[in-house]
Amino acid sequence: MRKHAAAIAVMFVFAAIFGSARAHEHHPPHKGTLVEFGEEFAHLELVIDQASGKITGYVLDGEAEKAVRISQKEIVINVMKAEKPGTGPSEAFSVTLAAQESALSGEKVGDTSEFAAQSDKLKNLPVFDGTLAIVNVKGKDFKNVKFNFPKGNEEPAEKK
Repeated sequence: MRKHAAAIAVMFVFAAIFGSARAHEHHPPHKGTLVEFGEEFAHLELVIDQASGKITGYVLDGEAEKAVRISQKEIVINVMKAEKPGTGPSEAFSVTLAAQESALSGEKVGDTSEFAAQSDKLKNLPVFDGTLAIVNVKGKDFKNVKFNFPKGNEEPAEKK
């Protein structure tokens, strides 16, 4: 009986150790929506100002902590399904985020981690399904990456 109890105790210890190792969460530094590329290879954080329709995308590392510069000049988001409060579904549309320069960080078009655009169709659009056409991070292409705004595309830790 004691061996059985000891075995169960060991199993609980392993479950606690390995469960907490897999159950870490990413916290977007700009309080936006995270879109994951690969198995935590990199992220794109999307922040939308609902009033103006301005969208900003930040390319981040696998832990969603540090900026990662990429050479792209633009990132295209295809919005397939959207719901505006009180109006129902809207038509599909695309938004092209342009590379942003920053004198403060030294980032330039072709070597930046920040992208932005403005779209009236994003005004007061709190929920939509989108696809990132192509993003190249650290020499690796990620094509047709689907996500939901504001949920993102990362599975909750308990589902992994």
